[in-house]
Amino acid sequence: TLWTELTEGEKVRLIGHWDGEDEARWIGDEIEALERGARSMAPQSPNGMAILVRASHQMRAFEDRFLTIGLPYRVIGGPRFYERLEIRDAMAYFRLAVTPTDDLAFERVVNNPKRGLGDKAVQTIQRVARESDTSLLQGAALVLRDGLLGGRGAANLREFIEGMARWHDAVRNGEDHIALAEKMLDESGYTAMWQAQKTPEAEGRLENLKELVKALENFENLQGFLEHVSLIMDNETDDATEKVTIMTLHGAKGLEFPTVFLPGWEDGLFPSQRSLDEQGQSGLEEERRLAYVGITRAGSAG
Repeated sequence: TLWTELTEGEKVRLIGHWDGEDEARWIGDEIEALERGARSMAPQSPNGMAILVRASHQMRAFEDRFLTIGLPYRVIGGPRFYERLEIRDAMAYFRLAVTPTDDLAFERVVNNPKRGLGDKAVQTIQRVARESDTSLLQGAALVLRDGLLGGRGAANLREFIEGMARWHDAVRNGEDHIALAEKMLDESGYTAMWQAQKTPEAEGRLENLKELVKALENFENLQGFLEHVSLIMDNETDDATEKVTIMTLHGAKGLEFPTVFLPGWEDGLFPSQRSLDEQGQSGLEEERRLAYVGITRAGSAG
């Protein structure tokens, strides 16, 4: 039961949207209107606005949208979406499939998930590539050709190289990039690696990977998507710039903002289906407490 002792004040607004992208567009437009003073007597500062999400993967739509409209933002309590470990790993697979000469991407994923390639094996690949004046991916093929690596590591490396060749051909042939991204993450064993870890953190990483693949729907190909993400990562604004805050409801306890947006209040996302499945009634009660935290964050910023 929610109640207030205030006799006057702005009421909660309930807005419906078709999906997360539509919601992000509306909130971005609303923030710009608030900045102009179109919703009140005076313009509002972005520093006093917060978007509180139930799960970190929800941040992606807002980060993409805010980049598009040039709205500065900060993520509190964790890295930005495209800076997260699992996203950087997945992006490295995508980059290597598009550009097989991307040595940084190769180094990140050649033994991720583990393929039995120790430091010595990687050093051998680096040495052969350097001596042959070629990329690390081509150097790895030369290592196998010359029998410089044996055992399980050699078999796994061969499978990795063959997979990359197959995925690169798919990119060149213009195959559906969304299906290709899912295929890369599955066939490489990367998705299975996180599925094998039955922890809340692993579940969150898998949700983020699904959100990453969903983001590809807005682009014609992997190359265009990679260029978009590169722009996002270069979009660092000065610390003195006023910014909208994006954070999870868990991290918002104790904070207050004059204007608060609470996206994604739909069954399955909030309340979280995973919380209900694992904890039943106590999980639902915890979701209610989180909802109360969100609703009561709107106030005078301290």
